Amino acid sequence: MRTRSVAARAAVVVSAASALLTLAQPAQAATNPYTPEGVCGSGYRVVDSRPLEHRTLSNTGGRVYLLYNSSNGYNCAVTIKGVAVGKQTGTEVTLLVRTSGDNSTRYSNGGDFKYYAGPVRARAAGKCVEVFGHTFSTTSSNSYYAIIPWGHCG
Repeated sequence: MRTRSVAARAAVVVSAASALLTLAQPAQAATNPYTPEGVCGSGYRVVDSRPLEHRTLSNTGGRVYLLYNSSNGYNCAVTIKGVAVGKQTGTEVTLLVRTSGDNSTRYSNGGDFKYYAGPVRARAAGKCVEVFGHTFSTTSSNSYYAIIPWGHCG
């Protein structure tokens, strides 16, 4: 008959408990390695951002950003994913620049991206802009959306 020491049995129990705790922990969300400044480039600074929200879920799907480069008068917009990071899912960013009255010019970038959509850039010194961003989680039924409303008219 084989017997184990108390210390050996305790080590097995601690090891099994540790494995169970590891399995019970929720998976950590992947962190997006990209920043809006890094995507838009040198000289661009964030002037506004909004979280991408789902209509019923409490988590956010990332953020849409509006940046401005005061040295050249260009705006830049980018949607940085916060869900399905590293997986290709539908993601888009749209920058509207008011030209006159209710008319505007649209600049967009969309497709199946792993980390972000954009950058889209437009000269907008002295003009108002609006930005839309969205992304999907790994299931196409979970869409996250945000608007930076008309403004930033400087």
